[in-house]
Amino acid sequence: MIYKLLRNSVVWRISFIVLASLTIGVLIGRNVDVWIVITISLITIWMTGRLIKYIQQPYKKLHYFIESIKNDDTSTLFSTKTGSAFLNELHSSLNNLNRIIQEKSIRVRMAERYFSEILQHIDTAVLVFNEKEFVLNNNKSALQLLGLSTLTHLRQLDKVNPSLRNLLLNSENHKERSIVIRKEKETLQLIVRSTAIRLRDETVILVTMQDIKGELERKELDSWLKLIRVLNHEIMNSLTPVTSIAQSLGEMWKNNPINEIKPRIVEQTINGLDAIEERGDALMRFVESYRLFSRMPDLRLSAVGISAFFDRISILISPMKEGKKVSIHFSKPETDFEARMDEQLMVQVIINLIKNSIQAFDEEGDNIIEISGRLLSDHVTEIIVVDNGPGIPDEIKDEIFVPFFTTREDGSGIGLSYSRQILRAHGGSIGCNSVPGRTEFFVRW
Repeated sequence: MIYKLLRNSVVWRISFIVLASLTIGVLIGRNVDVWIVITISLITIWMTGRLIKYIQQPYKKLHYFIESIKNDDTSTLFSTKTGSAFLNELHSSLNNLNRIIQEKSIRVRMAERYFSEILQHIDTAVLVFNEKEFVLNNNKSALQLLGLSTLTHLRQLDKVNPSLRNLLLNSENHKERSIVIRKEKETLQLIVRSTAIRLRDETVILVTMQDIKGELERKELDSWLKLIRVLNHEIMNSLTPVTSIAQSLGEMWKNNPINEIKPRIVEQTINGLDAIEERGDALMRFVESYRLFSRMPDLRLSAVGISAFFDRISILISPMKEGKKVSIHFSKPETDFEARMDEQLMVQVIINLIKNSIQAFDEEGDNIIEISGRLLSDHVTEIIVVDNGPGIPDEIKDEIFVPFFTTREDGSGIGLSYSRQILRAHGGSIGCNSVPGRTEFFVRW
């Protein structure tokens, strides 16, 4: 509609100017009074000026409107009562566009405020900086964690710890790093994660930092309490019978003179000493298990093909299957790949998981163990051991990786905890998911 009004107005103005120009030419040829020609010429010039002004006017309005938008000024309001239908229509369209921009701007500011409030309320320290090391944004948690009142440039981090600034500048994208910061009254153990974000022609780095020292101390305390509970249980199981037998034998020999010792007393003494020896051997085995658990051998890393790795395990577990109703299947990857590992230690981990599955099976039934391997993203290797056994009871799921925890009378309780030690030495992890009829252990490194 607005273009039609402009076109019609321009067409009739140009038509009038053309007609007036022709009229002047005709009048000059007929020697008409010069004042008439001058009058018509002046009218023609005036109409031409009006036409130029008429055409320029909307462009001036548009230029003014665009400059206002560039300066984030959305308060401009154009009159819709100018006496020109075209300008009224143009002004109405610009006002409508201005109102839409205002609404979008308000929504953007509300979204910014919303996310800013979220940023300020989360406990994780967050900061954003650009390639020139200027800090574009941060939250209160970041300032509190670092002990700073303001943070505008990464150079300010040198006051906290120069290594922190270097870590932030050299962090790999999406990679987790840790750093210890010692302050006057406390020590922080930070986990730092960074992500590079491309914004038009600028790259910014989003960094999150979290002090995990308190959480680590809590978990360490929980681990020690569990370990002490298990140690107390194992040691008391061995020492209580020894103390009781020693007391009984002592009383028996005190109450009977040497010259009146009967064969029965000698036999009971020998049996008691045998029991003490048995408990002593059990305690020595426990101490040896503790020594094995507490001393992790140095890793001897090499590239090992997963298929060959599975073949070696298959040979080593053959004796374990004898006399057992169990089927063990290895699912090799379609495309073989190599993983860096200490092969001897990792074989020990997988064999221990298979052994645990075999021991958990009922003697009767279709007992199956499946071992598979695959290469995850970022060159992470995953091996999964799955069995269809009875599963792990919920009440002990959180205890199975505690050193010396066992549900078997002849168990040492170090198999899974030692396996976790090995995986941690490889920079990996071991976990378990279990429901009745399916237990899955997975190792990743």
